[in-house]
Amino acid sequence: MNRHISYLAIATGVVFIFVCSPTLAKMAKEGKPGNEMKLVSIDLPNSKITVSDAAGKNVATYKLTSLTKVTVNGQPAKLSDLHRGMHVDLSVIQGGKTADKIDATDSSPGQK
Repeated sequence: MNRHISYLAIATGVVFIFVCSPTLAKMAKEGKPGNEMKLVSIDLPNSKITVSDAAGKNVATYKLTSLTKVTVNGQPAKLSDLHRGMHVDLSVIQGGKTADKIDATDSSPGQK
């Protein structure tokens, strides 16, 4: 009886890995934290930002909502506080088209 339970647990684990792997890979492509991106442009009137990977390739535009949370160096900020060249981490919703949270790092001289 214990052997059957062990086989069932192993089979469940294997199925879980196959089911979750594509989902996790898709999440990683959609700008989940850990993907280093650079801010290319900010379109304040249309509430959109454009980012690229660290090499300047793979450019993507994300829509923002009034609920999008913005932080700069870990402190709450406004969209207007962002500027071109900042390193950003995005959390996205709606299939990766809308930024839910923007964590930006400002390393420009003169920052406090």
